[in-house]
Amino acid sequence: MILPVLALGAGIAQAQNDPNHPNIVFVLADDMGFSGIHAYGGNLIPSPNIDFLADNGIVCDNFRSTPISSATRVCLMTGKYQQRAGLNHIYSEVDPMDGLDPAKYPSFAKILQQAGYHTGLIGKWHMGQDIKFNPLNHGWDVWHGYTMGNIDFQSHYNTIHEKDWWDGKTRKDEPGYVTTLINKYSCQFIKESVAKKQPFFLMVSENAVHVPMQGPNDPPVRTDSTCPYRNDEKMTDTEYRRVYQDMVREMDKGVGEIMQTLKEQGVLENTIIIYTSDNGGEAVAAQKYPGNNGYFRGAKGSAYEGGCRVPLIFYYPKEWGHRHTEEAMSVVDMMPTFLDMCGVYNPRKVDGVSIYPTLRNGKAMPKRKIFDALTGWMNVVDGDWKCVWTKDKQGQDKLELFNLYTDRNEEHDLSAMFPDKVAGYKQDMLNWWADCTKGTRLEGRTTWNSGWVVELKDKLAKEGKTLMDLTFFQQAMGKALMNPVKKSGKKRK
Repeated sequence: MILPVLALGAGIAQAQNDPNHPNIVFVLADDMGFSGIHAYGGNLIPSPNIDFLADNGIVCDNFRSTPISSATRVCLMTGKYQQRAGLNHIYSEVDPMDGLDPAKYPSFAKILQQAGYHTGLIGKWHMGQDIKFNPLNHGWDVWHGYTMGNIDFQSHYNTIHEKDWWDGKTRKDEPGYVTTLINKYSCQFIKESVAKKQPFFLMVSENAVHVPMQGPNDPPVRTDSTCPYRNDEKMTDTEYRRVYQDMVREMDKGVGEIMQTLKEQGVLENTIIIYTSDNGGEAVAAQKYPGNNGYFRGAKGSAYEGGCRVPLIFYYPKEWGHRHTEEAMSVVDMMPTFLDMCGVYNPRKVDGVSIYPTLRNGKAMPKRKIFDALTGWMNVVDGDWKCVWTKDKQGQDKLELFNLYTDRNEEHDLSAMFPDKVAGYKQDMLNWWADCTKGTRLEGRTTWNSGWVVELKDKLAKEGKTLMDLTFFQQAMGKALMNPVKKSGKKRK
């Protein structure tokens, strides 16, 4: 039974082992493609603990994230398409005041917190660098992690050459491999929650397997004197696979440590464990580790299935057992599902629908169209049909139509055979974009001229500059290195 938030406030703190209010551990990998782990067909990828979740849980084979980091996280937090928050790419790497405003777009963590749950986020944030956007302002009681899209696993330098490791609202660097630190603080949060006698929601937001590609025993890539964005493009296939496997192994080790901690604390039986990824693997990963994206077309950032099809596992064997499901699910469904599973009323209007009835009873997901967009494209999935809207090199509209049931790799464009269907989907996408962007900074723009990079490009053009006039883009393209860190300089708080 779903109870109103206020009705839970007084008594829920005693409900840590109450099956009506289970604990949740939500593990979000970074840049892991559909077959980035063994359980989904990964080749020689060591993930025995995640495999255990899959072998004893519900394996979702038709789940879509967005194809990029910040966008997926906004969907997770709000249950709405990211465009409703004015986002059509990631949040700016160079503007710390670009982020998810907790006053306008509160997260599900705030609802759980108000209902008596102890909430913890360990790891990556990527929804704004300024303290205004800090996770603690979004309803998280505890946060150990970093603000930007990635940091060096060893030195903790982010992409703008700052040490980016935080304890709540305090920048507080400490030694350690990032995944190992995430594992440590995740287990610590569970113990603290049990001591408080509160049910808890723990989000384990991984840095792996995002660039820079570094295993636990590899040296820093970003140092006091240099700050390259990535280090994988010149790796041999053999070296890339070795590092990838090392990164997954440490993440999987953390899943095992979390499960052991839950068992030792006596709360494993009443804890739902969820595992997924924020988007598909990068093109480099698909090239150097064939099959990483499940041989779907495309990769991270693209409009095709390789960009968004990722693993999704729900582990709660005492209630749900083991099975596979092909029901179509979207990342916008996760927020209402979290609240539904916790027995907490959701007072907000969302785009997603709860997956909980499907998990509990095998109920079919409702028939609906699932939309997405990113700078340069839009698409819509309607059952087995998928329409992709991009532009060709001449800037002309290019609309492709695929039947995913017969053509999972999107190799056969059927648009010429079904022009009326394509026209209908095009209008659906236009209507969806207009509805989602109304009242946001995207209103009046299109998907082709929105997103932080294109908007920054337009701004610089008015000043007679280009992106390559900025050091960030110079170093990202390998054309220059960031200025050496001045240890005596004042650091941004």
